[in-house]
Amino acid sequence: MKSFIPLIRSEWRLLLFGFAMTFASSLGQTYFIALFSGEIRVDLSLSHGEFGAVYSAATLLSAVILLWSGSLIDKMDLRRFSYMLVAGLAAGCLLLAVSQNIWMLFISILLLRHLGQGLMSMTSATAMVRYLDHQKGKANALSGIGYSVSEALLPGLVVGLMFWLSWRESWVFWTVVMAIIMPVLIHRLLRNHEQRHQVYLQGFEAEHNENAPTDQAGVIDPSDQSPVVRRKQWTRAEVIRDPQFYLFLPALMTLPLLFTGFMFHQVHLVEEKGWSLAVWGGLYILYALTTTVTKLVTGVLIDRFGAMVLVALLSLPLSVGLFILASSDQLLVAVLFMFFLGVSAGIYSTLAAPFFSEKYGNKHLGSIKSLSTSVMVFASAISPVIMGWLIDGGVTMDSMALGGVVYTVIASGLAWYAYRQYKMAPEL
Repeated sequence: MKSFIPLIRSEWRLLLFGFAMTFASSLGQTYFIALFSGEIRVDLSLSHGEFGAVYSAATLLSAVILLWSGSLIDKMDLRRFSYMLVAGLAAGCLLLAVSQNIWMLFISILLLRHLGQGLMSMTSATAMVRYLDHQKGKANALSGIGYSVSEALLPGLVVGLMFWLSWRESWVFWTVVMAIIMPVLIHRLLRNHEQRHQVYLQGFEAEHNENAPTDQAGVIDPSDQSPVVRRKQWTRAEVIRDPQFYLFLPALMTLPLLFTGFMFHQVHLVEEKGWSLAVWGGLYILYALTTTVTKLVTGVLIDRFGAMVLVALLSLPLSVGLFILASSDQLLVAVLFMFFLGVSAGIYSTLAAPFFSEKYGNKHLGSIKSLSTSVMVFASAISPVIMGWLIDGGVTMDSMALGGVVYTVIASGLAWYAYRQYKMAPEL
């Protein structure tokens, strides 16, 4: 892990910016919003199904809008783009705090999901792999620890605040935090960003420079640490026409699809298994620690072996966890499930952005990431609804876990086949 130290020393501002953005994105994540679901439903007189429908509809619309809004990061100054996200997310928090009907609730959740889960997460990952391309694995791992820290701290903090504040007052609190702290951090951490962006732009010019350092075969010297290496820079339209994209996609969808579904229905899972909800909540500490360690290890592996080969492996730990989950109602099963879930989540959060950078280049990365993120958001929107229908139909969580095992194995096989195809005929 000593290899992280030079990167931290030289790029601590940008890394901390990424950390702050991933941490703040938690206000739009399912696990955070779900902490208030009971109070929201009671206050607005909504059933479980009605609240789930509003949540899924807002998330689906977020996925559609993301196809346009995500590409803006390729065209706008990073600081200005980040300020806009913070302002919008703060507005979403405030609107949720004052929501009096289903339409206000819908708009507030749309803002939280689109700007938090969608764009803030994407902005952090895009900045890491775009400006720290030669160490994108480690950079994305370090910034992604913001997710783990928020998952470890925020649930307990939210529960503690609820002893003193109503759910509406709590969201006003988060509005103030977002509106005051984040702009200050962005201003200080992205100081002199123009210089970094100029170096990034010059990297594309260097791709066509005849004097670029090459070996005898005409390939760029791997010791060259320029921000951008010579490779084909795909457009989003080209990615859509790439058959390998659709072979890798099921594996990349595993976590958004299955994690969101099981976490959205975690209370039902705990009740069906006969576990203590308090003990289950305490396991998020184990989950956060597991994801943190996994992210750091994955970052090193990406920079050493590449991201593409790891895609086929990312959902396998989750398949083990799901199989164990379906095997017994013992409390040890909950511990093992959260551990293996944390391993896959740590790999996924570190791997996704470097994968698209490595496969398709950085020039249009925002536009490409908006496409992939839109698909992931769509997956996270449909899984709560589908699993809810299955629950209503009498399907057990154990049966759904076994179905998840089948999906992860098939997805891993498709990703491995796509990787073998790429190795035989890479697009350069």
